[in-house]
Parts: sequence; C-alpha cells; structure tokens
Amino acid sequence: MKLIPLLALLLLASQPATMLITIDSSGVVEAHLSLKTIEGLNEVRLPVEPIPETIKVRVGSEYVAAIYENGILYFFSPMPGDAEITYMVNISARNNILSFDIGGENLTRLRMPPQVILLTVPRNITGMEYVEGDLVIEFYGPERIEYAVRAGATTQPTITTTRAETMTPTMKTATSTVETIKMVITITQTGTTSTHAAESTGKLGISLTDPAIIVGLIVIVIIMVVAILAYSKSRGRGMPGEDHTLTKLDRMILESIENAGGSILQGELQAALGLPKTTLWRHVKKLGKLGYIQIVKEGTLNRLILLKKPSRGFSPSS
Repeated sequence: MKLIPLLALLLLASQPATMLITIDSSGVVEAHLSLKTIEGLNEVRLPVEPIPETIKVRVGSEYVAAIYENGILYFFSPMPGDAEITYMVNISARNNILSFDIGGENLTRLRMPPQVILLTVPRNITGMEYVEGDLVIEFYGPERIEYAVRAGATTQPTITTTRAETMTPTMKTATSTVETIKMVITITQTGTTSTHAAESTGKLGISLTDPAIIVGLIVIVIIMVVAILAYSKSRGRGMPGEDHTLTKLDRMILESIENAGGSILQGELQAALGLPKTTLWRHVKKLGKLGYIQIVKEGTLNRLILLKKPSRGFSPSS
C-alpha cells in the first residue's frame, strides 16, 4: 500500500514544468512556470535565476509562502494540484548587451516585442510565430539568451510557420527595418529540405543549401548587430546589471524621492540625477515591481511615490 503514494509522487515529479519567459519593451524579463504539485513540501529547481524578492507561488487560487535557496524553491501545498510560479529574472548587462541563462531541458516559450533584438539564436527550436505583434519562439533548453533593446518600433513582417516534430532551423530571420518582405517556411515531416519564398515587389525562390545565400545572410546579420551596438553606445553609458539586492543607483533613486518629500515627477528626477531616460526607467520599473515605489500617471507624465525604504537605509556601500 505504501507504493501507491510513492508512485503518485514519482508521476507528478516526472511531469516537466511549462515555462513562459517574457521580455518587455524596456528589457525587463519575467518567468512564468506552470506545474503539478504534490501534497506537502514541494521542491522545484527554477530553470532561470530569479530576483528572490519577486517570487510568487500560487497553488490553486491561493498564494503560499516560499523559500528560495541555491537554485531550488521550497513551498508547501495542502493538496495535489496545479501551481503557478512567477518572478522577475536576474539579468546581467555588459556593453549594452543583456543576457540570462536557461537551465534544464524543458520546453520554453520566449515572447518579446519588436523593441527587443535577439542576438543569439536558440539551438533546439520547435516553433516560431507572431502573437499580437510579439515574436514567440518555442525551444528546448539549456540555452543562453542575449539581447539588446532599441528605441521606437517598426512594423513586423508576417511569418507563417508550418511546425513539425523534426523541425531543425539552421538560421534566424533577422528583420528590423524591412516592412514589406513576407516569408513562408514549409518544412516536411520526414524530409530535410525546406522551401522558402520571399516577396518584396515580386517572388523569388531561395534555397538554404546555396552557400552564397547562407554567407550573404550571415553578413547581413553581422552588419545589423554592429549597427545596433554602435547606436546603443551613442545614446549613453551602459546600463548596470541587476542583482538580487538593490544597487547603488536603486538606493540613490529612492533617496532622491524621499528628499523630494516622498513624491516627484520622473522627468524632474531624471534631470536631478542626470541619467539617460532608458536607464532611469529600467530602475524605476524594477523598484515599482519590488514594491518600493508607486508609478502614477499624471497626463503624459509619471509621478513616482515612495512606498517603503530599504531595510538597510540608503548607504551606497550597502
């Protein structure tokens, strides 16, 4: 009789978590995991490193307390069922290139808006589509994701993909300024050949097995990446990587809001600190999600209201 609970435990534990990772237009990354729980203590290895303060666990319709330690999340479930885990991903930044790592071999859905430029291509892609203007890529980990964020937006091309279990893409479609190109990718279930049709003012058949086409596309992608990095550097200094705890700049922002009486317009704060608009907005959004400030719209302006202070105060050395 003791084997029945054990078998049930192994069955639930063997079911992989379904993960959705979203990158918003400012570069902030959030992870959403859906999984089955067992009654009692659950241990879940998070496939992407979180900012621990942002972790939320919901079992059924109730939120439960959780503890994160050494890559593993511990929480208690009163009964077997479905659980949802959400959190902000801890990203790193270097030379205006943002990145994070995805561990494990589970199926991952990565969703990003047109403002996000993907600099690395996942290897084990199983599908790709556009959903409400956002690009959604399905792939299996492990994988390292590198990306950059650009200002403004361009019209995205329409891409229709026929999925197959044997789908093995060998390249990434790079589009940032082209508005009229339509690509149709048809991949056979049992074969290895692909037919690609591109339409601009007419139709032209392209074979991916042609070395000249492959070399040309690689050169185009390299030129685009170099241009993006040069443009980003011209806009100002790089954004610091976010850590588990508040950074010196986070504390400086909170201190400035407190010194202004606990409320200040975002434009006034930007002028006072002398920060680039995108850098300030990234930290403001982070502080808002961590519950330190509230962002209130006043017409076309943002007012920042201080809700709480860090436990260690505003010392830059903390």
